[in-house]
Amino acid sequence: MSSLEISHLKVTLGKKLILDDLSFSLAQGQIAALLGPSGCGKTTLLRSIAGLIQPSHGTVRFGNQLVSLSSLVLPSHKRKLGYVPQEGALFPHLNVAENIAFGLDRSTFTKDKIRQITKEMLGLIELQGFENRMPSQLSGGQQTRVALARALAVKPALVLLDEPFSALDAELRADLRSDVIDLLRAQNTTAILVTHDREEALVSADVVALMREGKIIQQGTPEAVYSTPISLETAIGTGDALVLAAAKMADGGTAYLFNSAAKGAAVEKGHIVIRPEEIKIDRDLSKATAIGLIEKIDYYGHDAMITVDVSGEALKIRIPGPFDFVLGEKVSLHHAGPIRFFANEIPAL
Repeated sequence: MSSLEISHLKVTLGKKLILDDLSFSLAQGQIAALLGPSGCGKTTLLRSIAGLIQPSHGTVRFGNQLVSLSSLVLPSHKRKLGYVPQEGALFPHLNVAENIAFGLDRSTFTKDKIRQITKEMLGLIELQGFENRMPSQLSGGQQTRVALARALAVKPALVLLDEPFSALDAELRADLRSDVIDLLRAQNTTAILVTHDREEALVSADVVALMREGKIIQQGTPEAVYSTPISLETAIGTGDALVLAAAKMADGGTAYLFNSAAKGAAVEKGHIVIRPEEIKIDRDLSKATAIGLIEKIDYYGHDAMITVDVSGEALKIRIPGPFDFVLGEKVSLHHAGPIRFFANEIPAL
């Protein structure tokens, strides 16, 4: 059974269509990442799920419960969900314990039960002893942890995370993101993460949904959307990509690489997409798919991005370390990945 089921959702603000006939579903315990540029509708979708925006068409269901359609919206506080906005958004006048307990209904839970739940949540986020601190006394990462604990305290059917790590520095962001995802998985919590960071989406989610202009243009596992994009746009949207003009040839139906002069008749023109790690580089020039000169080396420790000039085209190639290539060296290139050919598409760069 789906934990979340969205069917043909449309949201119009004024005369502008923000979400356009969008359908999406998640099973219990799955984590989804909504990936796309600013303005594509990610946060509007999240707010529609939360009940903060009323759709003009379509339905939202939590399990068997219908929570939203154009003529009925179940209020947010009755949807049993947790919401973690950007930068945590803790109440500044409440301490950590009070922030965590904020969503617990006083008519349902006794004071002792609320204290017990709060203590459990503090242990879960590893902030025991912080209950009396104010938000201003916490780091950015600690504030995000408290916001997550507040969301989980009500035992939600669904947790919505709206770019909660965006304000953090790179190292803290990666560490906290890993901790949060591990925590959600340990609780078997269904969750949706909004992000414009491709790496964050791929590393965090069971399902990646790539959004453009109010629509989901591709969704699937991280491996599927990265390795088998359905269009040039989704290929570029899910990872680093070499986009090269190419043609399918009459003698074999394959794309001809690296803009070299084609031998035979071209039956279809378009572009191919190659991931940087799918190009192999070496010094044996005798059997090369292409030959070029190294013009730039960006070294990252565990690997490097090497830029090779091939007939005026700069190809970025990711290789693992250690290596001993040098600037200006002539090298051969071999394509070691799948052929992804898209006919007559214009790159959405």
